[in-house]
Amino acid sequence: MEEQRYRLKKDIARRIKILHLTFTGVVIFFLLYIILFIFCNGEVSRGFEEVRNRSILSTEVIPAHRGSIYSRHGEPLATSITRKTLLIDFGSERFDNFERYRKNADTLSKKLAAYFGDRSAREYYNDLIKYRKAAIKQESETKIIKPKRYQFWKKEKRITKQVVKERTHIERRLFRDIDINEWHEIKNFPLLRNGLGSSYRTEDHDYRVYPQGNIALRTIGRLEHHRSYGIEYALRDTLAGRNGQQLMQTIAPGYKTRVANRKNIEPQSGYDVVTTLDIDVQDVADNALRQQLLEQNATWGTTIVMECATGDILAMANLKRNGSVCVEEQNYAIGIPVNPGSTFKLVSTMALLENGVKTSKEYDSELGKRVRVGGKKGANVQDSHAISRETNGIIDMRRAFAESANVYFTKAVYDRFHKNPVEFSNFCRKLHLHETVGLEEMGARRKYVPHLDRKHPSRYNALVNMAYGYGLEITPLHTIAVYNAVANNGKMVAPRLILRTERNGKVVSEAPVRVIEEQICSKQTIDTLRSFMEEVSLTGTAASFFGEKACSFRTGSKTGTAQVDSEINGVRYTRGDGYYYGSMVTYLPADNPRYTIMTAIFTKRQSGKFYYGASLTGPVQKQVATFLHNRDRSYAEEVANGDFRSSQIKGGNIDKIRKVADKYGEKFSTEVRHGWGNCSKGDEGGKMRISQLKTEAGRVPNVVGMGLDDALYLLEKSGMTVSVQGYGEVVKQSVAPNTAVANTDKRITITLK
Repeated sequence: MEEQRYRLKKDIARRIKILHLTFTGVVIFFLLYIILFIFCNGEVSRGFEEVRNRSILSTEVIPAHRGSIYSRHGEPLATSITRKTLLIDFGSERFDNFERYRKNADTLSKKLAAYFGDRSAREYYNDLIKYRKAAIKQESETKIIKPKRYQFWKKEKRITKQVVKERTHIERRLFRDIDINEWHEIKNFPLLRNGLGSSYRTEDHDYRVYPQGNIALRTIGRLEHHRSYGIEYALRDTLAGRNGQQLMQTIAPGYKTRVANRKNIEPQSGYDVVTTLDIDVQDVADNALRQQLLEQNATWGTTIVMECATGDILAMANLKRNGSVCVEEQNYAIGIPVNPGSTFKLVSTMALLENGVKTSKEYDSELGKRVRVGGKKGANVQDSHAISRETNGIIDMRRAFAESANVYFTKAVYDRFHKNPVEFSNFCRKLHLHETVGLEEMGARRKYVPHLDRKHPSRYNALVNMAYGYGLEITPLHTIAVYNAVANNGKMVAPRLILRTERNGKVVSEAPVRVIEEQICSKQTIDTLRSFMEEVSLTGTAASFFGEKACSFRTGSKTGTAQVDSEINGVRYTRGDGYYYGSMVTYLPADNPRYTIMTAIFTKRQSGKFYYGASLTGPVQKQVATFLHNRDRSYAEEVANGDFRSSQIKGGNIDKIRKVADKYGEKFSTEVRHGWGNCSKGDEGGKMRISQLKTEAGRVPNVVGMGLDDALYLLEKSGMTVSVQGYGEVVKQSVAPNTAVANTDKRITITLK
């Protein structure tokens, strides 16, 4: 009995000892925890907090809105709109009920086909099933239900269902990017309803649009991964703005909210860029050049229109013929130095006049014969036709300029400068032909203007060749800059493409007119050169386009033709290859020039096609000059008559129409206050009526009378790919309203005016 009591006491003591040790361990643990917390300055607790925060808090970048590019009159050339990309997770658990998924997929397919009109319901359905099968692997699970023993009249049942064996979360884009208005409708479709975060997510991004299509493509430019150029690239930092950032907290799967934090940074939108481009002039130049390239089967061409006083580029068309179409592939105006040919004779004439040679100085033009000018070290020169048979080829400077006489100018330049050829090359440098004259940020190039000092190996030969536009290579931009200086009474201004930058309608910076040379030569020389150029238009090589019988207004012109002896885009051309560079420069009006126009076309000599500068480029020059003359005259008459009317309010979103009408005090009536509508305006002072436009899914809407933004939205929503011509309001659409989209090729052209 004693032994049993002893064992019991010993067991109790052992248990008490274990309890003491356990209690002591717990106390020591808490003491250590408190010590660590106090002396480690809360590092442990902060570690736990960081883990927690990483799971529910995240810093997100807020993209800045990219600035827009505008014409001089405010028409958008490049702008950004916000688009959403919808990415569906086809491995989501929400889709595990396969029968329900198939039914909803069938309904969704029909709705998407009707909404976008770009694909059939069957195609959408096939993709929905295909993507779902790619995201999961399934297996069959069979359950056998046996009847009870007394239910002898029932048969055994086999129930087979599909269950997920392996799941892969694959995100797919099912249709094109959409805007916010489309998103509000689409998110209520089957399979998408209430599924944000669990079965799909959206990504917002700026979508760059070009309302004028490919007009001035190389000038406006693009900013793309594989190629970037033009204003979009040159001013990419100005347009881009500055991204912001914000702290976001996850409050539920797929749902986040912004958290107040001092590190949150609001995005700063990019600056808007206002260019010097005039859309009307650009459109005329583009169409005229395109037509001539196709008719003459030419290789490429460029047309530049410059404002004399400011150097503003009103138009810069660059086209390359590609079969039966023309594309803007390269900026030839600023990036292709080439032999200028006879347009360079303006520089030769200027150098002669400034160095004392009289306009009455006569030389024998040799009646089209090939002659060597400059002695044994000179060059062989020939005119394309016999000049002045009535005087046996003897001509003065005025006649030589009007007829573009090669022999005359090579003889005159050699006689005056052969003792010191570097004088002539220095005069060319005074005109900045050896360096860029503007638009460097756009990629403007300079190539080769020889310096005729004693180190030059054949400076006498080079002097003769330079006199009529060979042996040097300059861009069309160099040529028009010099001619524009003559039209501008001797002041050479740099070509300007950017007028100013703005933000929220307020001017941030302005680009001043940059003067390269205050006076390139004497006033007397300028007057003589302009009279020579006017003679070219009246009786010389440009008379068939700008002579008294061909043109109702007076201009000054100079034509040029060069047998190309240059390297262009890595290809070496020699005079024997049969390639020609034809050009013409024109200023107008003759008495007080406002505009300078230059067209240059590169072509190969071929039967039945033109290759001389006048015939090759004259039709383009005439169309552009006539448009400018008529537009200025119409504007002057409008100002004189004082006949002004308020602009027609465009159709579109009825809410916007009502706001515009309220702002400008227009009287209006409407049966509906929301949706889409067109405007009809009564007599002066009459009431404007807003009629509702009914839009039907799968059919082409009527957008005539609307502005570009609303027209683009409705047409793209219907599933059409839109091409735009002109600016203003829609006056014509190539596909009739209410036509079933399925019965078209999904393409439509709208004309704005």
